[in-house]
Amino acid sequence: MKSLYTTLLLVGISSAVSAQKKPYGYARLPQVDNKVVYTAIIPATGTSQEVLYARAKQWINQNITGSPDTSRTRNKEEGILIAHGLLRQPPVGIFKDPNSYAYACTVAVKDGKYKYQIDHIQWTYSTMNVLGDVIQGPYTLAVEFLGTMPPNYADDRAAYLDEQAKALIKSLEEVMVPKTSVTW
Repeated sequence: MKSLYTTLLLVGISSAVSAQKKPYGYARLPQVDNKVVYTAIIPATGTSQEVLYARAKQWINQNITGSPDTSRTRNKEEGILIAHGLLRQPPVGIFKDPNSYAYACTVAVKDGKYKYQIDHIQWTYSTMNVLGDVIQGPYTLAVEFLGTMPPNYADDRAAYLDEQAKALIKSLEEVMVPKTSVTW
């Protein structure tokens, strides 16, 4: 009888632990208030707001592309730039379903620091048949909807979005605070 209670206790504990984990690849995406948001404040010691603004503007013009919404907001005095971009994922799955992710990118600058934010991510997808014809869609949903999808469907989509967002962030960091090498 004692072993039965021990077994039930262990099963209950393991169920509680597994219930606390996010079950899908969607869990890899950073969230703020249950929304997917990539954001950070980065020091740029000794760099003026004017220089950071010029660097951010150049970076946005070169890297935030592809969206049919090409609106850009620029406020040099406040040091804020906002642009809309689009990431097109190569076809995935058996039927090569097309996926894309529209997003807003904000870069705010002040003397000695800057903040980036990638948010308002919208996922657009269609369902294809084996001949490559669209049979459903396109549908556009908040990317958070990926969290409700089965793991085999959500994993590669979440991984692609995460990799591309992190690549954008890395390229921004390289432009905003370039590494300098000192030689002897």
